Amino acid sequence: MPSTETAATRDKERTRKSIVEAASQTLFTHGGGVSLADIAAAAGVSKGALTHHFASRNALEEAILADVSQKLWDAVHARVDLSENRPGKLLRGYVRALTDADNPAVRQVFAPTSLLLIIGSTEPAIQGFLRADAQRWREAFDADGLDPATSLTIRYAAEGLAGSIGTPYLTASELRTSRARLLELAEPE
Repeated sequence: MPSTETAATRDKERTRKSIVEAASQTLFTHGGGVSLADIAAAAGVSKGALTHHFASRNALEEAILADVSQKLWDAVHARVDLSENRPGKLLRGYVRALTDADNPAVRQVFAPTSLLLIIGSTEPAIQGFLRADAQRWREAFDADGLDPATSLTIRYAAEGLAGSIGTPYLTASELRTSRARLLELAEPE
């Protein structure tokens, strides 16, 4: 039987996760102007409970970024084909994940609200998190075995596609052909 302390810890973790999920979804749906009270209501907790877990809006935003970043990392790695025993496996998984129109993790990362949070924040903790996340991706791609300039170009092309999915600027046909071409380019020479 679990101890009371273990159960309480799991309950705190569950509440914290619930708040992050609700905040992320609320910001994704309603934009950056959403209030902490609205986020608390969406999470099914009081505003006091929200501020107990996250002392500031910046702390909550940092937790959202960490959660979304991990979901993207997981989505990319889920699309790495381990049977591709050649350089560029991670890059091809990245292209597959970012050009999957039905991938909620990618849609969330490339939503205007998320991009504004990433680009617009001057909060040192958030900037520190973003630098560490960028470094994690750089190291992973550096170990992927392809020319770094080629890898970077393909990654940014995939990110451009990801940001255009669902807009009038990218048709389903254009997405399919662009994805196929990026996957070709992600093959070792």
